[in-house]
Amino acid sequence: MAKKSPPKTLNRFSPTLSLQKAIQLANQYYKANQFLEAETLCRKILQTDSQNSVALYLLGLIADKRGQTAEAINLLKQAILINPIVIAFQGNLGNLLKKQGKLEEAIQCYQQVLCLDPHSIEAYNNLGNIFKAQGQLELAITYFQQAIALKPDWPTAHLGYSLTLLKKGEFSLGWSEYEWRLKNNEVSTPQLKQLRWDGTPLAGRTLLIHWEQGFGDTIQFSRYLTLITGGKLIFVIPSALALLFANLPQVDTIIAHNQLDKEPDITYDIWIPLLSLPQHFATTLNNIPAAVPYLYPNLFKVKQWQQRLAQNHFKIGIVWAGNPNHQDDRNRSCSLTYFAKLAKLPHVTLFSLQTGAAANQPVPQGMNLVSLTPFLKDFSDTVAIIANLDLIISVDTAVAHLAGAIGQPVWVLLHFNSDWRWLVEREDTPWYPTMRLFRQPTPGDWNSVFSQVLAELTL
Repeated sequence: MAKKSPPKTLNRFSPTLSLQKAIQLANQYYKANQFLEAETLCRKILQTDSQNSVALYLLGLIADKRGQTAEAINLLKQAILINPIVIAFQGNLGNLLKKQGKLEEAIQCYQQVLCLDPHSIEAYNNLGNIFKAQGQLELAITYFQQAIALKPDWPTAHLGYSLTLLKKGEFSLGWSEYEWRLKNNEVSTPQLKQLRWDGTPLAGRTLLIHWEQGFGDTIQFSRYLTLITGGKLIFVIPSALALLFANLPQVDTIIAHNQLDKEPDITYDIWIPLLSLPQHFATTLNNIPAAVPYLYPNLFKVKQWQQRLAQNHFKIGIVWAGNPNHQDDRNRSCSLTYFAKLAKLPHVTLFSLQTGAAANQPVPQGMNLVSLTPFLKDFSDTVAIIANLDLIISVDTAVAHLAGAIGQPVWVLLHFNSDWRWLVEREDTPWYPTMRLFRQPTPGDWNSVFSQVLAELTL
């Protein structure tokens, strides 16, 4: 039976409508995304009952939907003062505080949820994610394990657990747990018809390898293609990477992912998601396939840029922002202004390899920056330019992976809660021999990162 929809409009708050029914109706409006109607009714309820915690709570959720996070937090705190034992109040306040980076306050909310409901898998999982973000990995693992113990088939907890294990360098169990990403709604995977490869010898079979997640992941894990022997390989990748990977000697066919359904003649026997290859090859910290280069720029393009970039100065390519759609972009990207001091170094020229909206950031007054953005049509252009520069300095983006993959010197600027692949505390990475890592000592502290970079450049 179809659910009844709430009325589309509410002209007035009827005196005959009980508060309980009014709250139920306001909640129906909210769930139907009729936020104006829900807000109108909640405010009328508060005129009658100023201490109605549910009306305050719903107003908080509506404020959050409108991007008014501070107002939302204030309203939820008011609701909790009136009624502190409602799990949803505490849990959603924790979510809002976490979104604003107020992690200690968020921890208190989730711990209060556990006091009210010791079996809340969401609270255990949220605490696991916060402690992972704070670098307390052992504590994070404990909370993820508790969530999994309560609900063994919950992909979200397994995924958080896997990323924590991988960040610790515990690859054996980490890769196994990482397979849960394929059952998590946050990770998009194709629905291919043939069976998944189980790691057995290809014995003449054709293996289709399908990219997943971001450009950087595709560049980083394409190294595993060199380890696959005994059959034919089809590599399905983003169209922006097609020219970059066009000449991979170990790959028989490259297909842009948006063309896969348009290739009726393409046949394959088995397939595998790209990021499942490390598990198949039993990758540990000691046997990462780290020989570089494993990608090669187009020689014609390299020679073209060699002539255009010929100069005596030390040439540094910079990138200060990543994909704005990345869930952690506000933390991992920085402002162009931080690079201004580097431009003042004698015999140094900075070249912008930035793309997207961030490329339009105003250049600080007095900063000499050569923009190459108009020439970056795809990654084959970027890699040809990188091959002619002396150093790349980048936040955690695909450009950093690209420089590492062709064996160019690259310095990566990492925010405090950096991605799992960069492990912890290390200044180097086993994934790329020519890469150096510069880490924030505390959340948001880019000044310390750039002070260290400046000091290294002046040695």
